Amino acid sequence: MTLNARRKPYIWATWLVGLLSGEKHCEWAPWLKAHYQYDKVDEDPSRENALSKWKADHAVMVTEHAMVLRADGWRVRVEAQNKFTYRGQVADLGGAPDVTAVQQGTLRVDDIKGGKARDEHFWQVALYGVLLPLVSRDYAELVVVGNVVYPDRLRPLDAADIVRAKPLIVDRIKRSAAPAEPARTPSAAECAWCDIANCPDRAASAGPEMAVEGDLF
Repeated sequence: MTLNARRKPYIWATWLVGLLSGEKHCEWAPWLKAHYQYDKVDEDPSRENALSKWKADHAVMVTEHAMVLRADGWRVRVEAQNKFTYRGQVADLGGAPDVTAVQQGTLRVDDIKGGKARDEHFWQVALYGVLLPLVSRDYAELVVVGNVVYPDRLRPLDAADIVRAKPLIVDRIKRSAAPAEPARTPSAAECAWCDIANCPDRAASAGPEMAVEGDLF
């Protein structure tokens, strides 16, 4: 595995949300990404095609959602306009919410999801809601709320949700930025989607789940 150490840990927001939600358990993968530039696995052509379609569909959903908000009087920014970096003492953290909107003292942070609802989506919006007021003077004094936007419904986060999430988010960032390397905890589900090439545990871990017939019950 070819690794180039970063001068300072750098974390992209989506690396952490699965751990925050409890849907992922391998702390080593985001830790490695935070501390090193690394070789990535070769892209599966079938997944690459699916990703291209997802990006196109997602762009349409973002555009349509932004249009609805603008029609309702919100001042809207989308995707690349929202890209930010928070330069902390132990790590830099970057992200790019799909949609931000401001109206009457409120900052609304919305992230657009086209697939199955997941708890990690809640944590992605919460993380943006915690950090955006710290990186932009325009947002510093605003009440922050958010939504996970699915095709058929919204999952709202109110200001209290974001306040309650803050200590857990800060703790997770510190843990991923810590110098000590955590243990790898591979599983079939996580290894299948991990982009870190040549992980020493990937091949051994990505087999079928343990199963046996028995007469205990």
